[in-house]
Amino acid sequence: MRLLLSLLLMGATAVILAFLQSTTPSYAVLTGPIDTAGLQKDTVSSRAFSVKVDKIVRAKTISFTRYGQPVERQTDGSWLIVSVELQSKYETMTIQAAAIEGASGRLYRQTHRADGAPRLVSAKELQPGLPTTGILIFELPDDETRDMTLVVSRQPSPQLESEIRVRLDPGSIETRQHTEIANNGV
Repeated sequence: MRLLLSLLLMGATAVILAFLQSTTPSYAVLTGPIDTAGLQKDTVSSRAFSVKVDKIVRAKTISFTRYGQPVERQTDGSWLIVSVELQSKYETMTIQAAAIEGASGRLYRQTHRADGAPRLVSAKELQPGLPTTGILIFELPDDETRDMTLVVSRQPSPQLESEIRVRLDPGSIETRQHTEIANNGV
């Protein structure tokens, strides 16, 4: 009888341990970003910073002046220029990572083809309590622009850090053939 009871107890223990192992989140999930989500019309705030999307422009060609020289860039997909207002809450910081999650779920990080464009967020420091405006520029395929989410964080792969996800409204996107990026905006 003791042998049978011991076997039943060991079997029950094995089932419980297997259940616990299968339901335990992975290390990446446990140490991943601390997500805060919201809609484009709202100011979305995490514990470290906030984001407000002001305007979105979609274009085939962009132009700007870099180091006194005119620059024009074309794409087979779409340029997406997102005007944002950012604010740090407690400390001086920079936003080093921004991406668009497209309709397929793929992430499209900020493009380097537009480096040197005026008002880029990646070139600005956020000071606590002072709103900072700027733009984020992405290059992505046309079919990815149907359903998009802006993903912003302090570092490229945030671990236990704030990450803000802003669901973009496709109806608010202004479409142009050519967009000029200047010091006063898009």
